Amino acid sequence: MTKFIFLNDKIIPETEGNVSTNDRGFLYGDGIYETLRSYKGKPFKLAEHLERMRHSAKQLKISFDYTNADIGERINELIDKNRSQDAYIRITLSRGTGGGRLQMDDNINPTTLIQVKPLTQYDSKLYDEGMSLIISNYRRSTSSPIYCHKSSNLLTSILLKEEAKKRSAHEAIIMNTDEYVAECVVSNIFLVNNGNVVTPSLNTNILSGITRRTVLDICKDSRIPAGEELFKVEALLNADEVFITNSLMEIMPVSKMENYKIGKRIPGNITKQLMGAYKCLTGK
Repeated sequence: MTKFIFLNDKIIPETEGNVSTNDRGFLYGDGIYETLRSYKGKPFKLAEHLERMRHSAKQLKISFDYTNADIGERINELIDKNRSQDAYIRITLSRGTGGGRLQMDDNINPTTLIQVKPLTQYDSKLYDEGMSLIISNYRRSTSSPIYCHKSSNLLTSILLKEEAKKRSAHEAIIMNTDEYVAECVVSNIFLVNNGNVVTPSLNTNILSGITRRTVLDICKDSRIPAGEELFKVEALLNADEVFITNSLMEIMPVSKMENYKIGKRIPGNITKQLMGAYKCLTGK
């Protein structure tokens, strides 16, 4: 079956999609992106994802003129044409073609791409048995200007994922150069201790995750004490529960860090409560 994409104002067959060899996203990784899910044909938290993309586009001086309604209509059309009700959605925005080599220029026509594909689900066993994490040997600079944006330059993430794979783990925890826990390669991280939910502060130089924010909102609505703090890896090792989040995996329990077992049961009571509340929000 022919798959369709949205590329620069047009919905076209995927096989007809062409991007210039001079596109800055291709040459320099000069772009940003968002990934999200649709549930029963409805994109989840689309407005929040687009708000984050607009903020980054403004900071990075990349033109992004489509309205939320424009993007929503194109996504809905792609969901129908690709017959993917429960879908993986990626919106990619490159600075486009032209300008000085390493200079920002917001007068360039950007490249905008939307892809809607059938979602590849995480193994259902992981939600019952938990993921294993390692602590990466690499440290993230606290002053790097990149990590608060969802940059399309993913070489660091690829290397970190390979590190986790070589050490037989599902994900890697990233520490910053102040030795505080920051996040994982493709997910935010939370711990639970004595009924309190804690996630690393944005001051650790991390992306402000949409699912991260949703979990904090669920905690507030459910009267579960929750906060954003600076903490070191020992706090994770001594936690009652640990879980990670992103828009594709939702809420994923963690059962092991390095050679240490986490918690007495998987998922833990708070994690399980949050998983259920999140599913209610998505309509699953």
